[in-house]
Amino acid sequence: METLNTSTRTCRDFSTLFGNEMKDMFRYACYKIGNAEDAEDLLQDMYLTLYSKLKTGMDICNMRNYLYRCLTNTCTDYLRKKQSMKIVSIENANALCSPETENFEQEYRKINTLLSAIPDEQAEVIRMRIHSDRSFAEIAEILETPVSTVKSRFQYGIEKIKKGLAN
Repeated sequence: METLNTSTRTCRDFSTLFGNEMKDMFRYACYKIGNAEDAEDLLQDMYLTLYSKLKTGMDICNMRNYLYRCLTNTCTDYLRKKQSMKIVSIENANALCSPETENFEQEYRKINTLLSAIPDEQAEVIRMRIHSDRSFAEIAEILETPVSTVKSRFQYGIEKIKKGLAN
């Protein structure tokens, strides 16, 4: 019988967890950064980086929370870098888009506009709740914030979005 060292077991557990969470993480990244191809690239890069760190024996207490925190940070870093780059407008790129891509872009613009009008803390909770299908308890654990704070951020964010839609 094969004996596995701790690092090998950790890497295997991480790979399994990543595979189980990939659909939700991908959806979250898509809505956070607004581009499916870039979201895919970010997830792949993040996986390779974290896997390499785990192979060196890095110890993580709660791997799932660490994974989502890394995803949030990776998307935020990407958006910061993207702000400094010149981007072709979506309107100019429509000729290159399929109808499915156009629908995603339109939906993304609407959602991003609504979320940009509220504080980042509230927008982040809404994204995790809706796009990553996380419970309030899971979000609280990931953000290391009390559940009551997460719930109030969600509630206040939704209220502000509703007011924005009413105007």
